Amino acid sequence: MTRSRAETLKEYGITAGTLGSTSAQTVMVAVLPVLLARYARSAVWIGFAVGGEGIFALLVPYWIGYLSDHLPGKLAARFGRRTFFLLVTAPVMAASMAVAPFLRGYWLIAGAALVFFAALHGYLTPLWALMVDEVPNERRGRVQGIRGVLHSAGIGYGLVASGLLYSIWHPLPFLLGSVLVLSMTWITLRAAPPDPAEARPHKEVPGFGALWKDIRQRPAVPWFLFSNALWTGAVDGIRPYFFLFAVAVIGITVAQASLVLILLVVGLALGSYVVGRLGDRYDRRRLLQAGAAITGVAMLGGVFVRTLPGAVALMLVAGVGAAALIALPYPLFTSLIGEQAVGRYTGLYVVSISLGRIVAPMAVGAAIDMGAHVYPQLKGYPFMWPMAGLLTVAGAAALGMSGRHQRRESGAR
Repeated sequence: MTRSRAETLKEYGITAGTLGSTSAQTVMVAVLPVLLARYARSAVWIGFAVGGEGIFALLVPYWIGYLSDHLPGKLAARFGRRTFFLLVTAPVMAASMAVAPFLRGYWLIAGAALVFFAALHGYLTPLWALMVDEVPNERRGRVQGIRGVLHSAGIGYGLVASGLLYSIWHPLPFLLGSVLVLSMTWITLRAAPPDPAEARPHKEVPGFGALWKDIRQRPAVPWFLFSNALWTGAVDGIRPYFFLFAVAVIGITVAQASLVLILLVVGLALGSYVVGRLGDRYDRRRLLQAGAAITGVAMLGGVFVRTLPGAVALMLVAGVGAAALIALPYPLFTSLIGEQAVGRYTGLYVVSISLGRIVAPMAVGAAIDMGAHVYPQLKGYPFMWPMAGLLTVAGAAALGMSGRHQRRESGAR
């Protein structure tokens, strides 16, 4: 059956919210600390305000997924089972972000940050679950590839463009970020309009504790979530230290390091698009394992990088593999869970991402401290790469365990 151009654009449009949410999240993590530094007693207080994201990242996604699976029929029919939560959380995200740069005092700014992060993690699970609801499995790779392109663009806005905008007028990156949240959410809502059919309950295992029982009986799922946490941590774990590495090891300025990041962001965007399309034609698990292997080997070799050309080469090679880690995990995960309890399973998937983002920076930081004894003149920063590489390789191994359990489960049926 030939697909119309409108149907294809609708599927891609569902992912639009990723650009707004990623842009906003990156600004709130990277630029908000500059505002907080005026009032915070120490760096620990800055970390407390921004680190509050971790609390909501662990507690909110699963419950929002559960609620979206069990939304009352009248609300689901009128607003959409998933889109109802986008309608509620997007304005809260945009408002808290827009007001933050105009506040005075540590607790007011920190309060705006906590409100933002609470809304953000109520937004992500239904946004991801929409792809299962609206996109057939044979097209989820390329649609997720487009999501990877938008995710990369959002990172680029938050890490590169926002710094330039901040230098023009401090509130500017926050205001434009809030506009992106609202406008991109509007596109997602237009692409996935409320459908009365959504008022029908999703097929799922009945009972509150049934999901956990189901997971215990399907070890392929927790092994996959573990692998997802590991390679998410590998990529995000080096983010807080990249500029420090650039200055201490490569000997370039933060502005020059930003140019290197532009290459990485463009590479991730192009790679996500290509890998996503390949994922609809070839075995997603093998492509994902290959991407993890490439990224892991490149990062392990990063301990020897001392020059700008070497850093660029490292970013390019690691970026090729990391594109697979962005575009393919969720489509592969949806093939594991099927069509039941999609919201709650997606909530667990988002939690696995959050776990990686919370734990990995501490692990990478510990590796840097250890590396300071080996490379004191470089402050130990070369050691951040092998730690990230080990996390990636461990993620590939966990993915292999997930595949073995999946084959056993399939053989037992």
